[in-house]
Amino acid sequence: MRMGTMNQTSTVSLVLAAALAVLCAGCSGLSPAREQPAAPSAALERALESVRAKHAPDPHLGLFHVGAAREGNRLVLTGEVASASARADALAAARAAGSEVADRIAVLPDPALGEATRGLVCLSVATGREQPEHKAEMGTQELMGHSVRIWKCAGLWSLVQTADRYISWMEEGSFHRCTPADVEAWNASALLIVTTFEDRVLEGPDPHAQPVSDVVMGCLVRRIGETGDWYRVELPDRRGGYLRRTSAEDYTAWRESRRATPENIERTARSLLGRPYLWGGSSPKGLDCSGFTKLVFFLNGISLDRNASHQARQGAAILLDPGLSMLEKGDLLFFGRRAADGRPGRVTHTGIYLGDRLFIHASERVRINSLDPASPIRDEHRIRTLIQARRVLPSES
Repeated sequence: MRMGTMNQTSTVSLVLAAALAVLCAGCSGLSPAREQPAAPSAALERALESVRAKHAPDPHLGLFHVGAAREGNRLVLTGEVASASARADALAAARAAGSEVADRIAVLPDPALGEATRGLVCLSVATGREQPEHKAEMGTQELMGHSVRIWKCAGLWSLVQTADRYISWMEEGSFHRCTPADVEAWNASALLIVTTFEDRVLEGPDPHAQPVSDVVMGCLVRRIGETGDWYRVELPDRRGGYLRRTSAEDYTAWRESRRATPENIERTARSLLGRPYLWGGSSPKGLDCSGFTKLVFFLNGISLDRNASHQARQGAAILLDPGLSMLEKGDLLFFGRRAADGRPGRVTHTGIYLGDRLFIHASERVRINSLDPASPIRDEHRIRTLIQARRVLPSES
């Protein structure tokens, strides 16, 4: 299951200088400094933790990696943050805690990027990983034609942030590096959104032509012209080709036509039945639980955050009485562990309520189960672990 939160260690830690130098260098090519580790005081740790909680309370959604190291006779703060204000707060908090510190905190984006601090995804589905290597856990995905913010690069990988604020590492070839102005120009152009589950952009207006790229539902391409039953299109990295007109719609008109009703949510969700579960997936090729809810609501004009725990903070809370009488079709259900015995609560799964105690979710595959203990399609584990519900659609009542 796609858990909404992950176990977190303290961001203030005893660190080796070589590891810190790699963290800070990014694209800039800084060479490792010869530092000796220095144990920060408990007061310094608490001070930096309070700043992290202010600027990056969720490590998936914010950047704040600051540690202390000894450099000669000096105690140095080193690491990365996403703003000058975060760096200033870290330095001020350390000094207020009684530590005389020098500043070697890098503020991202890395200056080596120049003006090219944005990217347009140029694969049908780009993978975002938790670390800059292929064997690392997949955290999220982004679709072709959608933009990312680039914080830094490390070899063939870049640390990026998607529109839903999720931070991950993407391989360079999965997006086209560009400037913010380039992204604005792309978004203002004649875009098409792919509305069929899967198709291909071909080199010519002929079903037997060689493919240029695959595309999936939700991908964006630029319309250049039309030839019979085909759109002539351009991809974000300027590759050109042809796409069947039955596979796409004008993006502006599509957005204006979205009606996020409970019936439309259910219809879209049911259309994905049987699609495989994929940890970190949020495309028709494979979906985890929150990727499934995110895609369903996006296709109906509503943006959800990436993880289940993030989505559990959106919309309005709905009371869960024993009969589930307050729930309406289209509500988001959240499952996990309630806070008890000093342990915090934890959201680990999400799904969409369909009425009559039925819900649809991605678990092994997209499927429908029941919260009724007497139903033949009951999910006893979900019955025991249902902990909250949220409404992001206008209430029918």
